[in-house]
Amino acid sequence: MKRVIIAIFTLLVTGSSVNAQIFVGGSLGLNFGSGKSSVDNFESSSSSYGFSISPQVGYYLNDDWTIGVSGSLGNSWHNGKSANLGNPASEREYKSIDNKWGINVFGRYRLMGLVIKDLALLIEGSIGVQGSSNKYTVDEITTKYPGSTIYGVNARPALSYKLLNKLDVLAYCNFLTIGYSYTTDNKQDAKKSEHHAFNLGVNTFSNLNIGFIYKF
Repeated sequence: MKRVIIAIFTLLVTGSSVNAQIFVGGSLGLNFGSGKSSVDNFESSSSSYGFSISPQVGYYLNDDWTIGVSGSLGNSWHNGKSANLGNPASEREYKSIDNKWGINVFGRYRLMGLVIKDLALLIEGSIGVQGSSNKYTVDEITTKYPGSTIYGVNARPALSYKLLNKLDVLAYCNFLTIGYSYTTDNKQDAKKSEHHAFNLGVNTFSNLNIGFIYKF
C-alpha cells in the first residue's frame, strides 16, 4: 500500500506543470497530564506525555488545485500506580508506550473565498494508511501488542488563511469528515481480525488540525 501511494504521488508530480509552486508545511504537537484519585481505600495516580509531528509537501498546480503527500508520527507514554491502602502488597506499577504512524496522498481544491479577506474554504480528499503498536508493562512484566493497520479514503473541508505573502494557516474541519476505512487488527497469536467502516465526522487520518504552509 505504501508503494502504491508513493507511486501515485510520483505520477502526479511528474505530470504536473513545470510552473507548479512547491510548498512544505506541518504541525508539531506536545501533550502531558497527570491525575490522582482516591475511592474508599483504593488510591491511584497517573501521568502521561507525548508528541506528534505531521509534515507535508506538495505543489500548487494553479490557484485552485493542490496535490501532495503528508505523514504523521507520534509517541505517547503513560505511567501509573494503584494500591489498596489497607494492603501494601497490592501496590502495582504500570506503564505503556503507544506508537503511531501514517502516510497519505491528498488533493485539495479551493471552493470559494469567504467574507474575511484572505480566508478561503477548501475541500480535501486523501487516500492513505496508518498503523499503531503498543507495549504495556505491569510490575516489570512487559507485553508487546502488534497493533493495527488502517487503510482509508477521506474527504473533509478546511479553512485557509493567508497570514503572509508565502505563509498560510490551514485548519481542518474534522467534525465534517466523511470516508471509508478498512482495519486489520494484529493478534499476538499471529491471527488477524478485519472490519470495514463508513465514517461520518471521524478523522481517520490524524494529519493536521491546525498547521502552517510555506510556499517557495
